[in-house]
Amino acid sequence: MSKSFLTRAMCASLLALALVALAQTPMFATHNWGGGTRGYHWQRTSTAIRNIPIRRFHSAIWLTRFANAYARWRSASMTKVRPILGATGGGRNPCPFAAGQITSCDGSYGNTGWLGLASIFVGANGHITQGTSKVNNTYFNMAAYNTVAWRQFVICQEIGHNFGLGHVNITFNTPNTGSCMDYTNDPDGGPGGVSATDPSNMNPNAHDYALINSKHNHTGALMLLPGFEPEEARDAEMPAAAAAFNPVRISDLGTLVMIGDGGRTETYQREFDNGYKAITMVIRAR
Repeated sequence: MSKSFLTRAMCASLLALALVALAQTPMFATHNWGGGTRGYHWQRTSTAIRNIPIRRFHSAIWLTRFANAYARWRSASMTKVRPILGATGGGRNPCPFAAGQITSCDGSYGNTGWLGLASIFVGANGHITQGTSKVNNTYFNMAAYNTVAWRQFVICQEIGHNFGLGHVNITFNTPNTGSCMDYTNDPDGGPGGVSATDPSNMNPNAHDYALINSKHNHTGALMLLPGFEPEEARDAEMPAAAAAFNPVRISDLGTLVMIGDGGRTETYQREFDNGYKAITMVIRAR
């Protein structure tokens, strides 16, 4: 047997092993909300971790679900930005924005069509300035969604959007990837879903943390929107219409810019003066 034949045989074996390994490894999309290298992200002014307060306004049934999501997003793997607990209180409707913070709320928002809704404001300098995450008890009180798995999956995902993550995929009936940013009809995985060996989609995974770190791996840089000089972007004040923006109805969200999986997920954008825009991701109730 010649040396060249051994080399070809070894290469063929290695290729076969690689293909098997690839087939057994979950495939991850780059779920960078906003596209480009960094997409939507918060500004860091130094190399220190930026601590972003999350204001928690949840009724009793959501407290453990929020605590679990908060602890997961506060992982030591989050080395560039990380949440800290801000103001706390009971369920709040309609859940107002707060500058430099994320606000997480539940409420009985009515038959709005959405199960979960996450909005971010992006200023003229191209950075996230504030965010809100809402979960709608009108639907979570229904048997189909009134489960630990659905509640944990949705609250985790809405907070993840506020850190600038999009959906891993927007196809409903595909195997779980093990990330709460992966849209699914089987949040806890396992038997009964697409695959009996599906992982849970109730928490973030290592890929989510790595993407957030890569989005926030620079300091002090401004990403100017077209038509804005550095001083204008720095000094642009939020206009009154933007400050009053607090969406509950789909009709309040602005222009539909993306739709996924037959309408189960949607993204909307609303423009304001001074370069501000609000971007909202929606999970529709079935």
